Amino acid sequence: VTDERSPPNPDQFWKNWEDALSSMCEEIQACNGATEVVEALSKTGLPMAIATSSRYAGVEKKRKRHETIFQHMKTIVAGDDPAVINGKPAPDIYLEAARRLQVDPSECLVFEDALSGVRAGKAAGCFVVAIPDKRFAQEEKEAFIAEADAVVEDLWQFDGRQFGLDVHSLRGG
Repeated sequence: VTDERSPPNPDQFWKNWEDALSSMCEEIQACNGATEVVEALSKTGLPMAIATSSRYAGVEKKRKRHETIFQHMKTIVAGDDPAVINGKPAPDIYLEAARRLQVDPSECLVFEDALSGVRAGKAAGCFVVAIPDKRFAQEEKEAFIAEADAVVEDLWQFDGRQFGLDVHSLRGG
């Protein structure tokens, strides 16, 4: 006899979670200004990557809607990549992305919307720009301020000069 109020077993719970996330992948909106920043940075010839906790199947669904961003990426490292042993906040995913780009992590600039990702980027030795969700409470936003190298509300605010990049002149604004 099972109690209908009992929680699902762990395997079922994670399957339900993955199914729910997967169904949302094609609806994900890009951060405001993301396309423009990626296009501006691509003009510099800097190699770029996506390092995401999402699984490759979800990444492919996101790609359908955001090909203008994906076309500029030299490599993609997803959370289910065999080289990523530990997920964020461990640095594995950023270390692997830097390795594939043939760039020292200390020369990498990470854009992150999650505190675990900010921590992963910093642990890898990268510079990190945080874009916390606008719905976060001020207390949550302060954690980003304390840990990231820069914090912006959206990517329209990112000009890059702090990191030796003048994104505004590259995007003509």
